[in-house]
Amino acid sequence: MNFSELGLKATLLKALEAKGFTQPSDIQEKAIPLLLDCPTDFVGQAQTGTGKTAAFLLPLLQRLNTETESIEAIILSPTRELALQIEQELQTLKKFEKNVRSLCVYGGTPLDRQVMALRKDKPQIVIGTPGRVIDLIERGKLKLNEARFCILDEADEMLNMGFLEDVQWILQKLSEERRIWMFSATMPKAILDLISRHFHSPAILTTKKKTLSNEDIEQKFFVVREGDQIEALGRLIDRADDCYGIVFCRTKIEAKRVADELNQRGFQSDSLHGDMSQDQRELAMRSFKAKRIKLLVCTDVAARGIDVNDLTHVFNYGLPQDIESYVHRIGRTGRAGAKGIAYTIISPKDSRRIRLIEKHIKAPITQGLLPTPEELGASAMSRALTSLLDEENRYPSFLKRHEKALAMFTEKLETFTKEEVIASVFGLLLKQDLVRYEKRPNLDVVQSPASQSRDGGGMGMSAARSNRGEKSERLFITLGKEHGLGLRSFLKAFSQDFKIPEAQISRVEIRDKVTYFSVPQSFSARLTPRATFALSHQDSSKIQLANKPIENSRTAPRA
Repeated sequence: MNFSELGLKATLLKALEAKGFTQPSDIQEKAIPLLLDCPTDFVGQAQTGTGKTAAFLLPLLQRLNTETESIEAIILSPTRELALQIEQELQTLKKFEKNVRSLCVYGGTPLDRQVMALRKDKPQIVIGTPGRVIDLIERGKLKLNEARFCILDEADEMLNMGFLEDVQWILQKLSEERRIWMFSATMPKAILDLISRHFHSPAILTTKKKTLSNEDIEQKFFVVREGDQIEALGRLIDRADDCYGIVFCRTKIEAKRVADELNQRGFQSDSLHGDMSQDQRELAMRSFKAKRIKLLVCTDVAARGIDVNDLTHVFNYGLPQDIESYVHRIGRTGRAGAKGIAYTIISPKDSRRIRLIEKHIKAPITQGLLPTPEELGASAMSRALTSLLDEENRYPSFLKRHEKALAMFTEKLETFTKEEVIASVFGLLLKQDLVRYEKRPNLDVVQSPASQSRDGGGMGMSAARSNRGEKSERLFITLGKEHGLGLRSFLKAFSQDFKIPEAQISRVEIRDKVTYFSVPQSFSARLTPRATFALSHQDSSKIQLANKPIENSRTAPRA
């Protein structure tokens, strides 16, 4: 089916053609014909990124009375970014419409300017956030008594952000003859209560698939210690080819810190959060959409207005507070038929929550292992070589302007051998990354969340790192922080003493006087009951005790 079969008028079809759209998405194909003739209210449920905006804007434009100077429709959005996104979409769809006027109102910008636009432009469509809409209504500047349509976009997100009472207050300002169209990715109880209280015999449409998440999105999670999360994120980005994505954080402070850290590592990044002015937010969004920056670090609230179809990656820097937020987050990628990647970096304590999310969305989220230092080194080398070639081709005029300096530089280089020049360039471009990988070769916490939920103790090893189905043995040694024992020294020494790969040593817990750890049972036989841990190759000044027996944790001291 194409748009011409949906009953849209010629001017709207012409606008769609100008945008390059010929075939409607699932929600558009089902919602547009219904909304063109719908005599009642409407509820539409569809995943994020499925074309909901055009699904309600096209019927609205066709049913709009362009002769009036009163407000015909109010569109409520949870955030100013999403409100602006709707306004931008509206501008393209009304390209060949005469006398259609619209206005976007939101906080963070002067109220007087919006009041003046309402009085001067007399828009038929107002798009806004609940808070600013209420401000304008209370001041008597925004009158909705003649509005025939009220559209609630991302209703579940408005609920999550605490706008439910504001939305109800606005609905009460509308006449009884109004039509409410609501779109939401999920339908929590509070939304269902809103429907039963304010909607009149609504037509209900759902395009929900068997899974709540897009089947074109590859979902993986990576378990690392909290202090290693930023390094893990950097490694995943390092390994990705031409990464263009969003990093989700739980707080605005965390978003700013992560963006700063990524920039220090050479990734073109910016943050988007509630403490930024509107001008700063719009500048960050323009830079991101123009791909002048490749990574945008956001909070859930700030990201609601991001509508970019070609994102390659979504990174969750920790889990969101609720499952619905996870669905919204990963829905930013894998859009318009493209494949997407959603990677989630968690600490061991969040492993069980991953399985709860997996159960809810009815889609697999597999545990991944971070790229090895060898893989990261190869990626870093490829980027360095590409950078060299890019620099050579990007600045020919610069080289021409500095021919004398270039000649002197060339003359000096001639005193070096080819091997010396290559070694120097290699060190200059790659030393920082390679040394960092070398110092911390393995970050994965190798435990199986599936085993956690079965055993209650979380002692299972990842199948990728040990024999499938093999159980772990919990052991301890009476050395700890008071004796100068650290995680790296423990892993390195233990691995070398007993010929056990570091990746097979899991759930290390270093206390003041005792250290607990787990190894697969196939290794534990060589450790108990009389094996000793000498740490003979460590700095003896940091280890006050040695030659301690390794014992089963069932006999561990209570202290």
